[in-house]
Amino acid sequence: THCAVCHGDDRLGALGPALIPESLRRLKGERLEKVIMEGRVSTQMPAFGEQLDGEEVAVLAAFLHEPLKEVPVWDAAKIAETLLVNEDYTPPDAPMHMAVPLNLFVVVETGDHHISILDGDKFEVLERLPTPLAVHGGPKFSPDGRYVFVMSRDGWVQKVDLWSMQEVARIRAGVNSRNIAISHDGKWLAVANYLPMTLTILSTEDLSVAEVKEVRGKNGELSRVSAVYQAPPRESFVLALKDIPEVWEVFYGENPPFYGFVHDYRDEGPLGYDEPFPVRVIKVPDILDDFFFDQSYEYVMGASRENDGGQVIDLVIGMKVADLELPGMP
Repeated sequence: THCAVCHGDDRLGALGPALIPESLRRLKGERLEKVIMEGRVSTQMPAFGEQLDGEEVAVLAAFLHEPLKEVPVWDAAKIAETLLVNEDYTPPDAPMHMAVPLNLFVVVETGDHHISILDGDKFEVLERLPTPLAVHGGPKFSPDGRYVFVMSRDGWVQKVDLWSMQEVARIRAGVNSRNIAISHDGKWLAVANYLPMTLTILSTEDLSVAEVKEVRGKNGELSRVSAVYQAPPRESFVLALKDIPEVWEVFYGENPPFYGFVHDYRDEGPLGYDEPFPVRVIKVPDILDDFFFDQSYEYVMGASRENDGGQVIDLVIGMKVADLELPGMP
């Protein structure tokens, strides 16, 4: 009665964010009930303390943490339907400000869902733009510095022209997402999704869907994607998987290397490297929640939140080669 107009009949979000456990991990119990009762300052979330009593709010808060009965379909067609193009945007021929285009700061304001674009020399705010709700992770820039891309926890990807300080377009690439990576040539944007368990690859030119890859391990089990980063010398995106001990390398270059010893989970032989964005699967002893590269991009170093220490994975030979002694939770 009160929530669907903003958050959707299916709880997957509309004007407001998705109201599902994956999106509400840090907002539970009394904290969530307080938001329902009192609203949220500097947002469009109103207070419902006068419409709902304490018991009703408690029941509602508990319901929002119940898992969805079915995994939502969020395929290429569904994603394409969400594309919102800024009809007022006109691409300029040159920067419409006096700041150095490659010396700008983009500051993510999580409290009120905006980004501020600062002149890197003067630290003055040049423009302040609204973003999708709960932008998470670092903004990603095109190689020429012309465009910046930001992503929200609800899977919305926004493209902003830094020459005119205008939003170009936005699209919802997933229902619950972790982070984005941009290819070194600036052509592709990879979106790591928790829900559904996919990797979405978008064209940076118009945010059209190039590929939606179901992330299914060699044992057939689906997995969330906990992180994705670009490996420029390898012309690939590297993925950490949350639920299965595998690292994926997704190639976007025109001539991907062939690793004949890698088989897909259906045991149908070597992966099809004639297909777009071919996937190389590397089995590892333990899952990775996050990782980083060495400067050569040959080695991946990462750790799991559930276990002590980390591991080093050699991308050339496709296996773990060392352990990292990291006390506590990395």
